[in-house]
Amino acid sequence: MKRRDALGRVALIMGGALSAPTMLAFLEGCKSANETSSTGMTFPFSEERRNLVSEIAEIIIPKTDTPGAKDAKVGEFIEKMMKDCYAAKDQDSFDKGLKELEKKDFLKATPEEQTKILTDMQTSAKEETTKAGEEKKKYTEAGKEYTDAAVPFFRLMKELTLLGYFTSEPGATMALDYVAVPGRYDGCIDLKPGQKSYAM
Repeated sequence: MKRRDALGRVALIMGGALSAPTMLAFLEGCKSANETSSTGMTFPFSEERRNLVSEIAEIIIPKTDTPGAKDAKVGEFIEKMMKDCYAAKDQDSFDKGLKELEKKDFLKATPEEQTKILTDMQTSAKEETTKAGEEKKKYTEAGKEYTDAAVPFFRLMKELTLLGYFTSEPGATMALDYVAVPGRYDGCIDLKPGQKSYAM
């Protein structure tokens, strides 16, 4: 399968909304060392930071009757993607978000407090994205070149969690309706009530 096809299928699973850096990570592949070396982010992650990323991912996709984000090793996936596929501005945005959570002792907070912190970050990310879109429109209308701002931390975190989970073996085979060897092509199949979406 070509990278463009994989991106299209994952975008479909995620509701069609991927940020430009995530799409570029898929379309362009990994960056060279000098393209990601100007960031202040340290790789590999410390054990505490790796636990923090894994915990946030698990809150986004918790373990139920299907595996959670930790079972799918989404934290390791996010670290690898950040290191190899994202530009310095997005790495810095991600690092800033993690530092903010570290200052709030996120891992020591109660589940209710953790949910509240992440909900606030999600609201802030939406506001930042809306503001960046308005700025881009102003620049375009004035005929000026616009340089995209970094993607907010929580949006990156959510995108990478979903991407890592649904492209992992546990996510694709246990959370989705997986057909290992597809048979003939049926263009229109009725889904049964309660049936999972198909893995693509």
